[in-house]
Amino acid sequence: MSIVTIVTAVTAPRRTRQAGITLVELLISIVIMGVVSTMLVGGWISLQDSYGYSVTVNDASSTARDAVAVASRALRAAQPPTLATPAPAMITAATPTEVDFYSAFDNAATTASGSGLGAVHLMRIYLDTSGSAAQKTLYWNTGSQTTKLAQNVVNDSVANSNVTPATSTTAIFTYGYLDANGNFQTSDTVPSASLARIVSVQIHLLVDANLNSPPRYANIQTTVSLRNAS
Repeated sequence: MSIVTIVTAVTAPRRTRQAGITLVELLISIVIMGVVSTMLVGGWISLQDSYGYSVTVNDASSTARDAVAVASRALRAAQPPTLATPAPAMITAATPTEVDFYSAFDNAATTASGSGLGAVHLMRIYLDTSGSAAQKTLYWNTGSQTTKLAQNVVNDSVANSNVTPATSTTAIFTYGYLDANGNFQTSDTVPSASLARIVSVQIHLLVDANLNSPPRYANIQTTVSLRNAS
């Protein structure tokens, strides 16, 4: 009988890889997280700035629209202070930044038709041009009280692009009137002799919606036909 010797090779057990991450992998993960976090924070800040700017622009536009609406309604209700013949001028001063006129607007004594000589009083809508800042304030004075219509008005510092060369500032008020010969004229300043012949007033309001650089203007315009103009 033969003896068969079976030799079994004994091999060393295979070492398994330890679970976990290396220091290099950890550092790479931290860098990626930092980049992503920076992008997220930057996007959020940009979104906040954009939202804040949009709110500012909308507020400026709304303020300009409200100011023009009040001025338009007051001017539309302008009327002579007496029933004399010929009727005295409704508008007593007409300049680029101020208009003075008689009106019964916003007065409880006014009749339902919108007239009533007992309710007529002299009003002023004017730009306070004092101070060195480019942004000014537009006021409405009814004789008994003064109301702030709009802030950050920049008409007095923005060149009028309709004028060549564009050196004059943009008038808030431009008037349509008949001269001594009955010809229609437009000007931002009306001589006293023609005040009684003003038939329309154009209102052009520029409000700076961005007090930082670069400026952005809320630009509102309208033309008011004086209903009591002859």
